[in-house]
Amino acid sequence: MKFKAIKGSENPPFCASFADELNGLNNAHFHSFVQALPPASSGLPQGNAGRIVVAGLDRVEVRAETQEAAPPLVKYVVGVVDKSKGTIKFCQAPQILFKTIVKSRSQFKPSLLGAKSTLARNALGETFGTIKRKQAIKATERNKVKMDSLMDAEQVIKNAIDDTSALVPTLEDLKEEQEANRLIPPFNMAATSPADVYDLESIMSHSDYTSIDVSKLTQIKFKEDLQQELNSVFPSNWVLVQTVGCMGGKADITRLQQIMYILYMMKFLSFRDSALSKKKGSPMSDLPPQVAASLIEMFTVEQISRGRMQRVFPDRMKDKLKSYILAACLILDGFRIDMTMLGRDLGLTGPKMSTYCRELGCVTDAGKGADKDSRFAVLKTPLKFPVKSLVRR
Repeated sequence: MKFKAIKGSENPPFCASFADELNGLNNAHFHSFVQALPPASSGLPQGNAGRIVVAGLDRVEVRAETQEAAPPLVKYVVGVVDKSKGTIKFCQAPQILFKTIVKSRSQFKPSLLGAKSTLARNALGETFGTIKRKQAIKATERNKVKMDSLMDAEQVIKNAIDDTSALVPTLEDLKEEQEANRLIPPFNMAATSPADVYDLESIMSHSDYTSIDVSKLTQIKFKEDLQQELNSVFPSNWVLVQTVGCMGGKADITRLQQIMYILYMMKFLSFRDSALSKKKGSPMSDLPPQVAASLIEMFTVEQISRGRMQRVFPDRMKDKLKSYILAACLILDGFRIDMTMLGRDLGLTGPKMSTYCRELGCVTDAGKGADKDSRFAVLKTPLKFPVKSLVRR
């Protein structure tokens, strides 16, 4: 049974619908109720009579949706049964729409709810807490950072950082400073061949090594006598090998003078500070005067000791002298030197010798054949130096 509401009607019919799943629907007895009209003599308006069709079942399922406010086409009623009189009173049941209304919003953001709770606990602690609890609350208040004061100081701190940052050298500046402070002879970073990397004149000047008298060496015929003469200055196998090499046939005087200058550099390396200030019996007297003066000027520093100025030979200058000796050996030995032999002459271990050679831009390799027990340092181009760490350890 279906009822259709008349559009625009002010008194639509009351409709009751039943689900298909309801049992006993075929046995249901429907009753029709018509609202009685008032008598014509009453003067009340005579409208259409309202009609209700209803059936009683053990269970009724009502399905409904909320409707707009006006005009409703379906009305809900509640029937009240009076069994003693056998009547039913229908009362209209208006729709009640529920809407959630936020009464008040919290004044704190979710991130500040914990701070609000902390303030409440501190207030209780100051009032009812123990002495220890009150002291802890006061200590927390003293250590609290005030953001307002930090905001005022932010620009001041930023300006101080900017001023300090301007004074801090860049990585490029630090690299340039490292290159300038290397304890090696002046070098040509753009060199394309090993011969262009170091200049022998920056290690030993022409006037210095030509002042060395080698006439006595050129007159020696036997290797044993030559070794004895060289050892009287300073024992060096590398110098002996190089000297023998340039003595065959007509002696190369210039090369012999340069080799002897290296031998005097090795001897100077063995001196102590006392040898620089001693006037009588000083080992400095074994060196040619011009060579000794140049070595003192290049590899010693002045220092005030016991109220007077004197020359000292610090470890830093000794490292510089070792680098100069090795650079001179590279130039005279075809830019490939026997690290094992020179290490014994200079009193350097294998790792130390490798460090000095790498600082000069050399690469190391093992010997082959007859030289398999030795290690060699070879000067390569383009020139590459070991990178030092810029982090303070």
